[in-house]
Amino acid sequence: MKLIRTVMLSAAMLAAGAMCAGADEPAGGPARLSLPAASIVRTIAIQHGGRFKPWDSFARETVREITGAARWRGQDPVDTAAGILSQPELWQDVRLISVPFVPLREALGMDRKASYLSYNEIIATRALMRMLPAIIAKQQQDEKLSMLEQETMDLFGRFVAFSNVLEHRLDMVPPHGAPAGQAWTSIMQPEGYSPEEGARIGQAWSGLVAALRDGAPGQAEAAASELRATLRAANPAAYPTEWRLRLEVAYNRIQPFHLARLLYALAALCFLLQLVQVKPSRGKAGAFGRWALPLLWAGGGVHLAGILLRVVLGGRPPVSNFFETMLWLPFVAVVIAVVFERMYRAGFFGLSAAILAAITLVLADLVPLDSSISPVVAVLRSNLWLTIHVLTIVASYGALALATVLAHCYGVAAVSSRATRQTRQSLETFLYRTLQVGVVLLAGGIMLGAVWANASWGRYWGWDPKETWALITLLWFLAVFHGRFAGWIRGTAFALATIGGFFLLLMTYYGVSFYLVGLHSYAGGHAKPLPPLLIGFLVFEAAFMAWVAIASARRNSLR
Repeated sequence: MKLIRTVMLSAAMLAAGAMCAGADEPAGGPARLSLPAASIVRTIAIQHGGRFKPWDSFARETVREITGAARWRGQDPVDTAAGILSQPELWQDVRLISVPFVPLREALGMDRKASYLSYNEIIATRALMRMLPAIIAKQQQDEKLSMLEQETMDLFGRFVAFSNVLEHRLDMVPPHGAPAGQAWTSIMQPEGYSPEEGARIGQAWSGLVAALRDGAPGQAEAAASELRATLRAANPAAYPTEWRLRLEVAYNRIQPFHLARLLYALAALCFLLQLVQVKPSRGKAGAFGRWALPLLWAGGGVHLAGILLRVVLGGRPPVSNFFETMLWLPFVAVVIAVVFERMYRAGFFGLSAAILAAITLVLADLVPLDSSISPVVAVLRSNLWLTIHVLTIVASYGALALATVLAHCYGVAAVSSRATRQTRQSLETFLYRTLQVGVVLLAGGIMLGAVWANASWGRYWGWDPKETWALITLLWFLAVFHGRFAGWIRGTAFALATIGGFFLLLMTYYGVSFYLVGLHSYAGGHAKPLPPLLIGFLVFEAAFMAWVAIASARRNSLR
């Protein structure tokens, strides 16, 4: 990987020396494909990120990587990518390469408030290129990068991603005569084909680029059809099936998790309106109650459909990256809540699960995570123990997160004059039952992880940061669990102890993954700056716990 980065760096620097600065003022716009042309372009296959995918997925992932947003100024990513391909001289001056880290902006000589750079600005200043050799040298010596250095490499990655589209370095041609799964070649230099076949592929690509530049709808549609047919005919055995390409395009456009979070938000509202009614058995409260659970079921169904679609498209369980665990965690919480609602019919389980699921699915989009359907590394493929371990351990996070939301409900009830003693006692019981599920799943997940570790590395336990923090979290919740069972902590103290345990859970789930070095680290210890949302959440939680503790103590002293 380091060798590849070094080669890419050298190529980029050579290209930089050969190119000029360009126009004075940024300009440019998308190709704005017609609907028929866009529908064809979306399903053209490309090899990118270690797998074969439709152009629609490639465009979405590339635009997000370069700009840090799902869309550039509201444009369809396919149109944006088509515009860069067909009008490179204009897009070189468009400031769309994201620079989110303020110290890096200062190191590059940028305005602190300017969060984007253009391709030509990076080329003209050469500041980025001067910073890279020292970082590459540190990587080659396996030295840990500073946050500034890591952000610099991330910016270089965005620069390379933009350059690949700008200069048509796209692996869209299946290998000649090779079976499926082999590496594809660049559309600009199809390798292994006869001069006539290579010329036919080149002409089909040039025809599409010219049609996009001219903006003729009918011409673009015909050129896209010809290119797709030419690429498929080059090696039909290696080209992805049409149904799989169309299924992924449909998944991208439907965005099932966006629909699920909307249904969860509506379910949470209905549960809340049902619970705050003075007389829940009459009038509108009954209507809210009738809608709440079906909406939760509907959200769970759409949520499950989205997960299953990712499984079909990726050909593996949803355990590859942090984004996918953020999809599995709230779904498990919803399933647990539905089961408990069938048992107790209280509304609090549904309310807590709906709130948790809606917030988690929103955060999955807001937090800068890789949402692509990427392949897993070789050591993790076809590993049954890994799949069971990850699904179980993340399911425990879902149960414990559900318990945390229930603890917040108890905290509000503890300081509310409208909440009866019976309501508080019921909430305490609900919290206790949910913690039971979470503790059992967490203990089971840790044991399954030990089995997988022994199968993979020949040892059951190695005090890896993830293992250590998972054990700390389990011991905390076991202490809370048994403390309540023995009568040492009750009521508000029990709820606050549960919320306190969530801080440990957050460290186990998020902190270890991105801020510590270990076998379970997604960032290899190269931490990103703390997200403002996380800082705000921690401040809010501390204030909430202090408010509940003080208000509850005052209420008890007045009795």
